[in-house]
Amino acid sequence: MKQKLLALLLGLTLALSLTATASAVSQEHEVPVTLTIVNTEQRISVTVPAALPVSVIDGDVITATNAAIRNTAERGTIRVARVEVRPGAYAIGNYEDFQERLEAIALSLNGCPTRAAGELTISREAFPDIKAGEELAIDYRAVVNTDREVSAVKAAAVVFTIMAVE
Repeated sequence: MKQKLLALLLGLTLALSLTATASAVSQEHEVPVTLTIVNTEQRISVTVPAALPVSVIDGDVITATNAAIRNTAERGTIRVARVEVRPGAYAIGNYEDFQERLEAIALSLNGCPTRAAGELTISREAFPDIKAGEELAIDYRAVVNTDREVSAVKAAAVVFTIMAVE
């Protein structure tokens, strides 16, 4: 008897719930999706020269003509923030007044000369901003003082520090 009563109550409850659902008014609600994207850092995608070769042939100094810094990013502008010249097998001399001892090299990059090893004084005219997809040619010159033949010697290193421009 209890089972019949319980079954009757469950059936009645189910019937009432169906009736309530069938008699309810349908409503549609649109909820907006608010999207916020914050990029606090610009991605930098850049290529710098793998080397800045210098050859001395019968006293004539020859440098590459295709050196460039390329902004390979899809968007955004970059800038050369700093250029440092470090000694390698050769000491770094003063490009504008080269009176160095043997085994010395001095460089000028886009018209900015070395005075000794360390950071170059660079200007915006020499190193302007580089927009996405563009490049900055690196016109470099060298003077070298040595009394021996060498091949593939790492005379010096140039370090370019690149930054994003906001």
